[in-house]
Amino acid sequence: MPGRIKNKDNHYEKLYALMKVLREECPWDKEQTLLSLRRYTLEEVHEVLEAIDIADSDDNWEPLKSELGDLLIQVLFYSRIAEESDKFAFSDVIDALIDKMIYRHPHVFDKANPDDLTDQWNSLKDAEHQSRTSLMDEIPPLPALKYAQKQQQRAARVGFDWVKATDVLAKMREELDELEHEVTHSKDLKRIEDEFGDVLFTLANLARKLDLDAELCLMSTNRKFADRFRMMERLADQQGISLKDLDLDQQEELYSRSKSITG
Repeated sequence: MPGRIKNKDNHYEKLYALMKVLREECPWDKEQTLLSLRRYTLEEVHEVLEAIDIADSDDNWEPLKSELGDLLIQVLFYSRIAEESDKFAFSDVIDALIDKMIYRHPHVFDKANPDDLTDQWNSLKDAEHQSRTSLMDEIPPLPALKYAQKQQQRAARVGFDWVKATDVLAKMREELDELEHEVTHSKDLKRIEDEFGDVLFTLANLARKLDLDAELCLMSTNRKFADRFRMMERLADQQGISLKDLDLDQQEELYSRSKSITG
C-alpha cells in the first residue's frame, strides 16, 4: 500500500510517514538502535563522497541523487528512534538546524560586515561551546587524517602554525629522516610506529596549508590505484598470464601500461 506514503501532501509528511511505517512493520528496521546504525551511517557518508566524485568527473549525477537519499534516511532513522523515546522529533531537528544557520550567518540575516567570515564562524561556534576548556576539546571522532587536520586548524587559531606550506615541507623531510633512521637502525616497533605517525601528521598538516583535505586526497588515490590494478589484471588476462607469475619489473611494466590507459 504505497499510497499511504505517496498520497501525503508534501515531501516532509511523506518522509515522516515512511520512517514511521518502516519502524512499525519491518522486522530489520524495528530492531535497529542508535548504536547499531552507526556503521551504516559511516558507510553512507563515504558512498556520498564517492558519488560526488562521479558527478564531478563523469557528469553523472544519478548516483549522487540516490546516495543523498540513503544518507537522508539515516537522519530520519535517528530522529524516529529519538521520538519513540520522547526526546525529540524530525521537525525539531529541522528547527534546530534553521536556528543554528541563522545564528551563524549574521552577515546574511543581520547584514553584519565581518572582516573575516571564517573568524566569525569560529567565534560563533566557540560561543556555543562555552564549557570547552581546551581548543582540543569536542573534536568529533573523525577518521585519523581528518582528525589531525581538525586539531591543526584549532591550534592555528592561536597562531600555533607554520607560516607557509614550504615550512611544512621542511618539517616533513625532517620527519622522514627520523623515520628512515628508526627503520634502518631500530628494532623497536613502537619507535618506528611513533615516527610513522609523525610523518602522517605532518602530511595532513601540509594538506591543510595547501587547502586540501587529506582524507579526500587519500580516498581519491585509493580509487585510482584500484582502477589501475584492475586494468593490470585485465591486461594480464588478455595475455593469458597471471600477475603472481610475473616478477616485479614485469608487474611494473603492466602498471605503467594501465596508467596510460586509465589516466
